[in-house]
Amino acid sequence: MWPCEEEEEQTTDHLMFQCKKLRNQRNEIITQIKKNPGGNWLTTNETFVINYLQIFVEFVKSLNFTDLQ
Repeated sequence: MWPCEEEEEQTTDHLMFQCKKLRNQRNEIITQIKKNPGGNWLTTNETFVINYLQIFVEFVKSLNFTDLQ
């Protein structure tokens, strides 16, 4: 079971958009995206991957997966 207060299924969408445990990391990724010309949060997954892949990679690297178990 995903150790989140919402007790939702552990999905990519949950991690990116809803998980309270990742609020700080999400705020950082939002800031990084908005610094880009035309950068908008919330975006489609397709646009996210095409335009912000490096930012997403940094988001994933910032996660402490031990804390998320």
